[in-house]
Amino acid sequence: MGRSRYVPAAAGTEATGANQATRGLGARLLGVRQPDGRGYEVSPNKSPRGSDPGAASTAAVAGQHHHITERFVNTKWTPSMYTLGDTSAFSATFRATIPEVQGILDAAVAEIELLADEAPVADESGVDAELWEHIAPELQAEAWGKVASQAVIFTEDRIRKWAGRPVGEVGKDLVVATFGKSGQFQMGQTEGETQGWQLFAQGIAQALRNVDAHRIQDRPDHKRYALGLVGACSLLLTQMRYEHGNRFRDTSPAATDDPRG
Repeated sequence: MGRSRYVPAAAGTEATGANQATRGLGARLLGVRQPDGRGYEVSPNKSPRGSDPGAASTAAVAGQHHHITERFVNTKWTPSMYTLGDTSAFSATFRATIPEVQGILDAAVAEIELLADEAPVADESGVDAELWEHIAPELQAEAWGKVASQAVIFTEDRIRKWAGRPVGEVGKDLVVATFGKSGQFQMGQTEGETQGWQLFAQGIAQALRNVDAHRIQDRPDHKRYALGLVGACSLLLTQMRYEHGNRFRDTSPAATDDPRG
């Protein structure tokens, strides 16, 4: 889908047919409608892609509270101050606002294309083999919430077993004991790198694991979020294998239950 340029209709002589047509394009892209000339309203349930298989994914763009929709709806086309009878201020403001709205609509097109992407779910060759095998059923079912939660649970289980840490040690405590200053599985060649890997692991344990293992997230970009989380977990496991693979204490199959209950 090419980049579409949107030029909204203005008052007076600039309200050409081309402008009105592209106004309709903007409405379709953002799932909004203009009832009886009263200005744009959001139509959250309307899909900009009709019967396209990816139409459901465009809810992030068509939703009333999406930041692109809000910027589009709240764009100011008229000057704050003007002299009665002088139309030049209106024309100048209109022309100056066109590039801004073109950018907003370009962003909407890009968002729709990204959310409607029908490419394969992920490339198995780019993910840690054990992690991929563990989450394969959830990936095939496109159960993105379970993909996220199982990925972080698996990653924590691998770290705990590989480092020989006790079963009850979880989250930040596990990460610090494994990758921290006193840990036996520090990663990186400099102090900064070592600290970076520790903080990266803590981010997975605290910012991601705490969320996805304990509550179900309902978000329009859940697929993208889940696959990004899988990538982060895979990177951590890959680096740990690379630096310490010959020192792992326990390589038994991963536990399927969450030790935190």
